[in-house]
Amino acid sequence: MSREKEKQQKIIIVCLLALTFIAEFLPPILQDSRKDFFLTSSLLLLFGFIAFFVLLKNQGSGLFKKPTKLLYLLPALVIAVDNFQFAAYFSNKMQPLKADFFDWILFISYCLLTGLFEETVFRGAVFPLLADKFEKNKKGLLKTIVGSSLIFGLAHLFNLFTGGGGGALLQVGYSTLTGLLFAFVLIKTKNLVCCGIVHGLYNFCGLLFSAEQGLGAGVVFDFATGLTMFIVSVSVAVFAVYSFVKYTEGERKELYSRLGFGVKND
Repeated sequence: MSREKEKQQKIIIVCLLALTFIAEFLPPILQDSRKDFFLTSSLLLLFGFIAFFVLLKNQGSGLFKKPTKLLYLLPALVIAVDNFQFAAYFSNKMQPLKADFFDWILFISYCLLTGLFEETVFRGAVFPLLADKFEKNKKGLLKTIVGSSLIFGLAHLFNLFTGGGGGALLQVGYSTLTGLLFAFVLIKTKNLVCCGIVHGLYNFCGLLFSAEQGLGAGVVFDFATGLTMFIVSVSVAVFAVYSFVKYTEGERKELYSRLGFGVKND
């Protein structure tokens, strides 16, 4: 990847981070604070997604081409759906949702656009930057997967400055793990939209009952919920590790070709 391309990506990232910070202090657009949050956030995310989409397309990225191996989306979708607190919900530990049609539209848009924007940044821009720095082989790919996921997790430290408190530190940990999941989707499907859909569904299921970023009065995590999530996560993690061990050189070369640079082995 040329220095000019790297410079373009870094400029856009810095500008979007600045815009995100400024958006925290914008006056409300709507009378309803929840609707206003969804609308303002969605507009910002849409702008960011379009900016990175155009940038990546201009740089010759192939990560928007037809996806491959779509069956590998299934374990990722299972993780995304399992992010919903089923046990707590069906045991009536969470209050019913109080939302109108406009709330649902805004919330779904917010979740999906968050997924698409963050995937274009971290799997569309950061991932190729790291892949170009490391060895062009499976070892280098593993470093890229882990490195991009760590950066994705650490990026959530920004929430410390927006009222996240100590919860932001916990978010860094599980965001790093979900980053590994989204990276798995990328290396198998080689498509950013697939990553964005899984990411958006994960957010939808996890945030639906959130009082801060969802449509509910608060999320409840009980023992049954935690145990179910642990079992599903470990099962999918074992499958993902096995799939990476079996990852062929042909798949890697096709992935690196879509990333926009040569596939020569080191």
